[in-house]
Formats: sequence, C-alpha cells, structure tokens
Amino acid sequence: MKKKLLTTILLVGSFSLAYSQQGRVGINTITPAATFDVQANTANNSLPDAVLVPRMTRAQLEAKNAAYTNGSGAANQNGALVFISDVTSGTGTGKTINVQAKGFYYYDASNGVWVAVTPNLKLAVNTSETPTNTYVGTSRVYAIKGSFNATGTSSTVSIPSPAGMTSLYSITIYQSGSAGVIYDRSLYSYTIGTTGNAVTGSPGMSVIYPMGSYDYILEYLK
Repeated sequence: MKKKLLTTILLVGSFSLAYSQQGRVGINTITPAATFDVQANTANNSLPDAVLVPRMTRAQLEAKNAAYTNGSGAANQNGALVFISDVTSGTGTGKTINVQAKGFYYYDASNGVWVAVTPNLKLAVNTSETPTNTYVGTSRVYAIKGSFNATGTSSTVSIPSPAGMTSLYSITIYQSGSAGVIYDRSLYSYTIGTTGNAVTGSPGMSVIYPMGSYDYILEYLK
C-alpha cells in the first residue's frame, strides 16, 4: 500500500512539474521566462556562453534552396536563422541574392529570399551592377558607377541606363581627386534607354557643367 501511495505521489509531482514547464525550455535555469530561455553560466568561466545557429557558406546554403519553401503550412521555414561564413562561393542569386557578406541571415518566406539581420551598409560600387541593402517596398535598389563628358555648353549629359532598369532612385555626380567635389545629387529629368540622356539640375534651375570628365554613382530599381 505504501509503495502504491509513493508511486502515485511521484506521478502527480511529475505531471505538476511537466505542466508548469509546458511549452518552455530552459538552459541553466529551472524557471524559463520564455519559450526558450538560455541563461549564462557565470559560475564556470571556462565554458563559453552563446547560442550557435547553423554555420555554412553561401554555396552550401544555395544547395538547400529546395528545402526552403514559401507560403504557409508545415513546410514553411519563415524566420529560419543561419550564419554565413563565406561568400566567395555560390552565385548569390535567387534566394541568396541578399547574401553578399558574412553574417546572420533570416529566411523571408513571403518573398523567397534570405535577408541580412544587420546589413553591411558599406558596399564597393563598381562599373558592374552592385546590389545594395536599400529597398523600396520589396524592390531592391541597385547601384553602378560610371562617367560622362560635359561639353561646357549644355545641361544635357549622356548617362546610359543599366540593363533592366525601370526607374531612377538617386544619382551622385562628382569629380575624382583630392578635392572630391560633389556637383549634384539630383536630375531634372532622365530618359531610360541605351543613351539615357539626363538633364542636370532641378525644376527651378538647370546646371551646365564646365567642360571635362565627371563620375557618377547611379542608384536604380529593376
């Protein structure tokens, strides 16, 4: 009889403990304050305290493209977190178009892309298309570097449109060198096309650049 009573008490105690912790997991704590609560073990400084998420290269992440689906349901990995340790491999297109630097990325299932948790705002813009970390809605802003020659008599300059460009986001016109003079950050008008003629200045005033060569950074949407 005593044995049965003891067994009953233990079972009730176990169920009570399970109920009190239902839906919560604690590391280094018996009273987790959230669904998953990891607390530091300050009593043992020989052990590192951290949470490690999957670490892989961009190419390794791309190899799992089919595993990350869109929409809702059991197969939806929306919010999945990974750490990318190398971006020298892989294509950096499609789902990994945003994976351009080392760091943490989460999966945005609604758009089918990985997004940087803390974007690297410093990008090297070259004469080839450069994906930036700026978005207008769900559309990414791209950047490209170029140059043009001014005649010294016209406010119109030739700035060709990059492939796939649908609209102009921003432009910075400057001259390289120690002075680093920025001449303009706006255009009065811009024609999308292979010639891409642009009228410099603003609605109230056009600008005629002195004769010479000028550089620009063109930011645009596709």
